[in-house]
Amino acid sequence: MRLLTSGPSALLLAASLTLASPALASASEPVARSAAAEPAISIAAKSTQVERGKKAVVTGTVANKKITRVTLQQKRVGTKWKAQATTKVKADGSYKLKDKTTTAVMRKYRVISAAGPKQKSAKVTVGVYEWRDLTKMQPRVMAGWFVEKTVSVNGVAYGPAYRGWSQPASSPALVDYNLNRDCVSLRARFGISDASDLAGRATISVASDDVAVYSKPFGITQSEYVTLPLGTPFRVGMTFTVENPGGLPTAPSVIPVVAQPEVFCTSAK
Repeated sequence: MRLLTSGPSALLLAASLTLASPALASASEPVARSAAAEPAISIAAKSTQVERGKKAVVTGTVANKKITRVTLQQKRVGTKWKAQATTKVKADGSYKLKDKTTTAVMRKYRVISAAGPKQKSAKVTVGVYEWRDLTKMQPRVMAGWFVEKTVSVNGVAYGPAYRGWSQPASSPALVDYNLNRDCVSLRARFGISDASDLAGRATISVASDDVAVYSKPFGITQSEYVTLPLGTPFRVGMTFTVENPGGLPTAPSVIPVVAQPEVFCTSAK
């Protein structure tokens, strides 16, 4: 094959190659990827569950150095954004803001610039919880239990308390509550009353919806105070079974108790 090195034909060939070269070059060049834009103000809650009376803590960073002060705002259902605290931005761009909680409700927080260009962060949700006396709430079912002001366990009085009493086999003991997913923990003293027979034993159980979260047997003078994580159940219930360890013709008298029962709850508004 003969190469064209001069003349009109050579010029035409060179022009064709020149026109084609940009397309070839662009195909070989790497495609630039744009990084996700850094938020003007980042935000994070130290904890999404705070006990009433303690402080909700929010931290983050500011990308624009011209923003020198930031303000923490809070919003609940049916309310407008309200300023809670203002602080200086540190030299490294970080900040820390606190809000003392007074009511057990869910709330949202955001951070806005208080000095410099107008910017705002995303929102974070924090639940403020408080311990509530379970015996003062309305049960869905109460069978085999009743409420007493005090019960005695190993010589110590506790109250208020649920006190169990024997039920026919066809009607098992149960007390349960619809918590509507507002409560996350239960705490109480589980055991049996000093009024029980020496040989008496009972197993007390707690269920969060259909999941067993606690079950333990107790004898005379035995008890324990525990806090049980519940998740966020619609319903929580407590049951007990009475045992006859020696297989006696008449089972020993036993009185299971759940003393000082409380649930850790919030509300939507």
